[in-house]
Formats: sequence, structure tokens, C-alpha cells
Amino acid sequence: MARIYASSGVVGLKLWKLACTAVTIGLIATAEGESEGSIGLQFAILIVAAFAMVPFVQFRPLILSYAFTAATVALITRDNYGKRSPLWLFIPGLALWSNLHGSFFIGLTLLGTYTVVRGFTDLIACGSARRLVRLSAITLGSAVASLATPYGIDSWRAVFISLRNPMTREVMADWRPLLTVLGEQMRETHGGSVFLLCAVGVFALFTIVTLLTLCADDLALVAIAALLSISALMAVRNVPLALVAVTPVLVRHLRLLFQDGIGWRAQAQATTTEPTHPGWFVQMVFGGLAVIILARTGLIGSRMTTAKNYPDGAVAFMQEHHLRGNILNNFAWGQYLIWHSSKDSKIFIDGRFDLVYPPELIREYMAFFDAKLGSARTLDRYPHDFVLLPPQSAANQTMASRHDWKLVYQDSTARLYTRASSPLPAIQAETNTASGAGIPNIFP
Repeated sequence: MARIYASSGVVGLKLWKLACTAVTIGLIATAEGESEGSIGLQFAILIVAAFAMVPFVQFRPLILSYAFTAATVALITRDNYGKRSPLWLFIPGLALWSNLHGSFFIGLTLLGTYTVVRGFTDLIACGSARRLVRLSAITLGSAVASLATPYGIDSWRAVFISLRNPMTREVMADWRPLLTVLGEQMRETHGGSVFLLCAVGVFALFTIVTLLTLCADDLALVAIAALLSISALMAVRNVPLALVAVTPVLVRHLRLLFQDGIGWRAQAQATTTEPTHPGWFVQMVFGGLAVIILARTGLIGSRMTTAKNYPDGAVAFMQEHHLRGNILNNFAWGQYLIWHSSKDSKIFIDGRFDLVYPPELIREYMAFFDAKLGSARTLDRYPHDFVLLPPQSAANQTMASRHDWKLVYQDSTARLYTRASSPLPAIQAETNTASGAGIPNIFP
């Protein structure tokens, strides 16, 4: 991403995001095609799932995991229905995935689930362990391939640290439970809850329809979809991954429900008379519409709107007055400050969270930011030169009660404090720092 930005700027990043998104949606459509549902049904479910994913498709490496997960589901779905599927691609795929994002363990989890459920289903139904052995070999090979990174086994250690850290769901906004975030969003005015409501609706429909049309021949796919749905309920960041897995299963079971009625099936025999792929004319029409939308809306342009406010006014004030030093900062602004102030100042904490900072330091930061017992200890224990906070932070109460600190800058986004001994006079500036219009941010 850094190389793309350095060479092509914002336009390059937008094209990169578009490519990742297009691959993800294309692979979801491919998996849907294996369900043999009608084109209309496939399209309807795909549109709803894509709409629910909109706020999650952000400029962050996590977007790569959506494409890899979609590829995993597409390959597994094809193999499940007895078609030739190059499952050996998992081995080089996991090596690449593990070098791009820590979510590579999701691919191994899905592959392992498919191996166990599908392998033992065949063993029980047919008395053959051939598929179980083949899938086990591929899963083992993929697990070994995931170690092919500069960090080796430490890549797995980082995953376990993140999953086991009890503070992750307190500090990281997108690690909070789905229903908790949905409740918060429904109290907001920007309408961001619509996306999450669509996702919840898809998961609920999947649960109901699958229970009404249970089939022995896709239990492995149902297990994968159920596993990721549960993970989405536990952490909202997993919603797109769950939608990728649920979509093809939902299409197939809706077809079974409408065509064959309700009941358990040892082997689904339903067929469809509709073509499973749209004609070239339909594809050309939709392709043309996509180009028109991109051109008319300016989505591929040189400017980018932000999903939240950043302390640009405070940073400009510091640069104007040549202020340098250690900044006790708001967690969510860490990367922004690194980018704009790394040559001059050092920050207290940033989004690398438990990969860089020890748990005790994170606890101290949280105590200070929430003005809990011991907040003054965080302020006194470290050699801070500045404190930079949003106006709504409870930590401003602590700062207002301290005579050894003074407020030197404030606007609608940030308040900047420095030590009282600093010769810099206090100012009371109010600037317009409202973010540009864009997709509502569901991770405040």
C-alpha cells in the first residue's frame, strides 16, 4: 500500500481497493454459481451482501483477507459438490496470505473445518477415507506454508496474543460484538446502522432457511458459514468474512426451500432450468453501468474523504510554533500523528496495540483516557511534553484539575495541553474540522 501510494497517490490506492473489492465480489458470485440457484436469486443475495459490506471496505490491509476468504470459500464450495477444484492452491495461497495479513489463520480454520466435516461425512456415508486423507494433507501443507514469513512461528504468536488479550474488545472498536455496535449505531443520526441491519438480516435468514432445509451433502459449508457467523457476532470486524461464507449457502437453501419444500434431505436432487451464468449482453450492460458510476461519481479521483475527524488543526498549530516533544495522545490518532509528526515528536500509543505495547501500558492509557482511578499516575510517570485529546474525552477533567498543565489550543476536534512552565501562551481557537461527506463510520 505504501509503494502504491508513493508511486500513484490516492488514485493508485483507490484502484487497489477497487481491485480487491472486485476480486472479492467476483469470487462470491463464483461460489454462488456452484449452488445452481437462479440468476435472479443469486443476484438479489449478492447485492444485499455487497451492500452490507460497504462500510467495511476501507483503506486497510484487512481488505485483503476478504479476497482470500472469498477464494477459500469458492474453492471449497466447488470441491464440495464433486467438481474439479484446485485445492492445492491453498498451499501457496496460505504462504502469500500469511505475509500480507494476520487473518491468515481464518483460511486455515475454514480449511480445517471443511476437512473434518466433509472428510468424516464421506467416511461415514461411503466408508472411504480418500477425501479425508487428501484434505488432511492439503491442510497440513497449508499450515506449514503459513510459516514462510520473515517471522516464522512468531506470526502465529502474534495471532494468539491478539485473540487472547482481554483488552482487545475494550480498546479496538471493530473487535466489539456486532449487536453492541448495532445498538450504538441505531442511536446515531447518520444511518450507519442500515448496513449492519442488512448483515444481521442475512445471518438470521441463513439460520432459519438452513434449519428448514438441512442437507447432508453441504454440512461442511453450513458449518463454515455458521462458524463465521458466530465470529461476526463476537467481533463486528468479521461481518464481511461471514457474509462471504453465508451467501452461497443461503442461495442454495433458498432454492431448495422454494422448489422442494421443507424437510431433511440425504442428497439434494433439485435442479434448475435457468442458466447458471448470465449472457454476455447482460454482463456488458452491468459493466457499462459500473464504468458510468465510477466516472460520474468521481470515485476514482485524487481526493479522499475521511471517516472520522483528525487533529489537523492542532498538528498545524504545533508545526507553526515549532512544538516538538513527547505526546500523550488519543489512541485513534496514533497513526495520523506518526505520519505528520514522526520527525519531530514521539507519541505514547498507536493502533499497533498489543503487537508493540505491553498490557500494563495499555491499562495505564485507558485509566487516563477514561479518567479512572490512577489516571494522574499515567500523567506523572512518563516524560510527556504535550497531551492531545478530543473534547469529549473524560481525561479533560483530569487536565483541567492540574495546575502544572495548561490548555494552549482547542478546536472542535482536539485540545492540546502543555506544561505550565512552557512559555507558549494559551489560545482559544475554534476551527472548522468537520470531515467530508462519505460513508458513515461504524467504528468510531
